[in-house]
Amino acid sequence: MPNSLLASEESPTKDVPPGLESCSDSFSITSERSSSSTRTPLGSQKFDDDIMNDEVIDEENEQYAEQQEQGNHYDHPAVSFSVQGIYTKWYPTEKQEESNQREFVICRRRMNIKPIDGYISDRHPPLSKPYWTDPSNDDEEDDDDDDEEWEEIPVDEEGNEVAMFVPKKGLIGGDFWHVYDEEKKTIREDRAILFQSQENYNRIIANERFKSCFDGTDYMESATFGEQVIVNGIETSQLAIGDVFVIEEDHSPLVIEITAPRKPCSYINTKHGTKFGTVGLQHYAHQNCLAGWFARVLVAGELKDGMKFTRSAHPNPKWTLPNIYKALYWEGNYRESLMNTSSWNRSRNELEELISLPQLGECEWKADGRALLMKMDGIDLKTVRADLIDPQVDPKKSQKWHTDPDLLKDSVSNNTHIFFIEYLCMTELYQSMNELLKFLGITTN
Repeated sequence: MPNSLLASEESPTKDVPPGLESCSDSFSITSERSSSSTRTPLGSQKFDDDIMNDEVIDEENEQYAEQQEQGNHYDHPAVSFSVQGIYTKWYPTEKQEESNQREFVICRRRMNIKPIDGYISDRHPPLSKPYWTDPSNDDEEDDDDDDEEWEEIPVDEEGNEVAMFVPKKGLIGGDFWHVYDEEKKTIREDRAILFQSQENYNRIIANERFKSCFDGTDYMESATFGEQVIVNGIETSQLAIGDVFVIEEDHSPLVIEITAPRKPCSYINTKHGTKFGTVGLQHYAHQNCLAGWFARVLVAGELKDGMKFTRSAHPNPKWTLPNIYKALYWEGNYRESLMNTSSWNRSRNELEELISLPQLGECEWKADGRALLMKMDGIDLKTVRADLIDPQVDPKKSQKWHTDPDLLKDSVSNNTHIFFIEYLCMTELYQSMNELLKFLGITTN
């Protein structure tokens, strides 16, 4: 094991350490921009009859392969989607947050934005004003308010909120995916915007198991998946890593780049009132690529309801969002699929191809790919600095991560130290035990 891989007191360098040459392309590209496994494929072990059909996922890949074999230029099909709503966060009080009630989890509100001329919005009467905490608790004292630092949402001359998206951070006045711990905020520039589509919502609501989750809830007002933008007119199978989108008719200079699917967390179950495990909405959205997608901002610009994104570049047609999801999360063994953890059941060359994609997001995708590649090489992840797996992790903290396993959990989703706990929490057995304890009057989280 090369010494530069080991956790030490020396300051980490920006150079790629010896022994990780196979990851060198992905490291260098990230810095500029801010053998087959023997596992048994999941195959017939799928948990849900509704899991996306492989034929749908592979259709565009086959077309791409045919074009490549013929030596022809791959002309990407016209793809576009329209903005239906833009959202920011509202902050519950500490007491509300600790209640773990679904209305105080993933708190979003629709912004009061003037749509483009000629666009008829379907929204309800706007809120009287933006708010930092729940307006029903304005009279409550909060000693921490003076210590909070945040950017206010800009407003125009008419008092309408302005949704301005900028490189690295994303929405001005919205702090979504960038808090990694209580000590330091890490900017995840590849997660600047989280998109969700009405098509995804409609598919979820059409499932009888989850239809009641939206009773009395208007997702167009509260954005229950935590997204900043809801769009219409797109399926995730039409999107690929690195796709670039511009705003039609020069309504805005905003330019974005697709970086990764969104891997849903357990809060999706809490927000929608579903059980943990394979029957929950988190698992269903995970297995069907229905939780949305992330994008980075290449050129800053304002966004309004009614604006239309049109694809201007399609550099990686093979790596559609369902295909990359399938490669990293849908082809593992029973335990890995049950726990929604990453795995690799393809060739080493294809894994190296994946993590070398310059546009691919780090957390849960490129970082997990690097970790899997290291495991192929017999490297013990416990001996590797966290920033060598995920360059966006604070290098100072990565020096001491070997004494704090949670740091690796922040950057790699398949940490072996938490396998048992995750396995327990993802099973119906846990849910049954939880309900029994509640029946006996014992409170559980």
